[in-house]
Amino acid sequence: MPTRESLASDLRRIGIEPGDKVVVHSSLKSIGKVEGGAETVVAALLDAVGPNGLIAAPTFTYHVTRFNPATEPSVTGAITEAVRHWPGAVRSWHPTHSWAMIDGHHLIGGVSFESPLDRIAKASGKVLLLGVGHAANTTIHVGETHAQVPYLCVPFFADSPTKATVVIGECEVPVDLIDPSGCSRSFGMVEYILRRDQKIRDGKIGSAISQLMYGMDVINAAMEILAEEPDALLCDDPLCHRCIEARVKIAEARPA
Repeated sequence: MPTRESLASDLRRIGIEPGDKVVVHSSLKSIGKVEGGAETVVAALLDAVGPNGLIAAPTFTYHVTRFNPATEPSVTGAITEAVRHWPGAVRSWHPTHSWAMIDGHHLIGGVSFESPLDRIAKASGKVLLLGVGHAANTTIHVGETHAQVPYLCVPFFADSPTKATVVIGECEVPVDLIDPSGCSRSFGMVEYILRRDQKIRDGKIGSAISQLMYGMDVINAAMEILAEEPDALLCDDPLCHRCIEARVKIAEARPA
């Protein structure tokens, strides 16, 4: 059974070092039955980065229109909830795509320039896919922003909200939901580029098949793909509003 010590050792073996800033996308189930559960995984992550490091987890809510960062649960897994409740953790105010440790996130897009993921990547931060694939790699959406694809404004659903309210104590803060991130089912394309350029380190964390990479490498790989083929990261599901409308925006943006 994986323990805090064995998990920390696995994390160091895959390439996490003291002082690292690490974005963690995770599946607790993939690790195997862990002594102490999700809290043990968080403790091991903190052990690996040390007191000068940073762990950031996606505490997403996706479609809420009234958001209290102190009480609204994350829908992105048990490990993210353990991070949210960890002593000293700080959650950003973005109603749909909250993260830890960054102020002012509610004023910009969830994955826009200067969003938490963008800042972490620019600070030589890493991305750990702990038992999950690149469909969970939200930094690829930041790559779409850097590429300035013409579909950044397209919402996930036709009726997705465009405004929300952040509740902080007795205060209510109105927020515009700009540049919403969308479908990620075709994000495996980015893994091909990263592996071609030998930018991924593979390993196992407990029983979880995992990948570690630099955030800027992810962004650059996404930009390379999109420069050649602007619709490369869109899915082919005929019912996917985001990807259907994104292709319309791409066609409209082409020179006449």
